[in-house]
Amino acid sequence: MLNLEMIGNKIAKHRKEQNMTQSELADTIFVTHQAVSKWENGKSIPSIEILYELTRLFQISIDYLLDDVEIKRDDYASLIANYSRETAINKFIKSENPTADISKIFYLLTNTERKFILNLLISKKLVLEISVLWSYLSDNERTYLLGAILTNKINFNLQEISARLSNDEFMMCQLHKDTYKYPLRYIRFSNKE
Repeated sequence: MLNLEMIGNKIAKHRKEQNMTQSELADTIFVTHQAVSKWENGKSIPSIEILYELTRLFQISIDYLLDDVEIKRDDYASLIANYSRETAINKFIKSENPTADISKIFYLLTNTERKFILNLLISKKLVLEISVLWSYLSDNERTYLLGAILTNKINFNLQEISARLSNDEFMMCQLHKDTYKYPLRYIRFSNKE
């Protein structure tokens, strides 16, 4: 059975997150403000067509809107399933400690989304601990990030991950030893001679 009060609370919550009044929401989806008031007070439920419009407007799923389950802020699998992918990624980017959330989201992302995160890191629009992120990267992503480090686009001392560099990555470091700002001769490559 549908919980009209819970549905109304979710509509009100998302309306407020969009900084909309009931009248503005009503005008946007072509209903009366009285209808919006009834939904938010749990007195009625929108039609399926209006529910669809609300989910598009708020970038949420119908399942989320109708389900009596609240999603935790860091439950990225549920966020991606119930919101747009962009919304879930933005919640990650704006989280208090994105480094702590890497293990909860990075494996859920597409290659394009992962590169987007790397580009935010490189452009200094996102702060992540590279030594933590490194373990979640594919070989191509590691090469991409290593290139940014070696060309000094990112201020990072490779000593923090030196033991985890592959032979190819080590060779890449050697090729850039004249341009990389940290002296590579001090980096210990314990598994390489």
